[in-house]
Amino acid sequence: MIRVVAVGLAVISVAAACENSADPLLGFPGGGGGAVTQAQASGTWNLTLTKTTTLACTGGALADGSLIPVNLSVQSDGTAATTSTWRSVTSGALLPVGGTVSFADGFTDLILSSGGSGMELRGTMTSGGTFSGTITDPAPGLTPVYGTGGCEYNASGSKS
Repeated sequence: MIRVVAVGLAVISVAAACENSADPLLGFPGGGGGAVTQAQASGTWNLTLTKTTTLACTGGALADGSLIPVNLSVQSDGTAATTSTWRSVTSGALLPVGGTVSFADGFTDLILSSGGSGMELRGTMTSGGTFSGTITDPAPGLTPVYGTGGCEYNASGSKS
């Protein structure tokens, strides 16, 4: 019995150690899409949104297929420079972006702000210029940017 448990734990450990996708196997966080450089992370990322069923998405949620351009200027430490912006889907206004990109694995954690409101963008960018992740509206501790209830979107896109 001890041997079966030990083998099972070894298999889980190996699976977790090998995991590197944006959607982790067995719930273990992975490494993401591989290393990215400062230049590869910086630029305009065009994200297309599709609602998930994780949150209710009530009162003004964005339509599937909505496009959010995010213009990132990433500093040498991986933080978004104060010149980083995103374009509002509804008003077209340029609004601030803060957060980080890990150069080691492309993991991205950004806040797309709008006054006291904000959305969290989490996912993985690749050196080939693709992005896969989610946008949660609102970000923790903020109010929703769009609508009155929370919403989560799959966000996929590419760098232009």
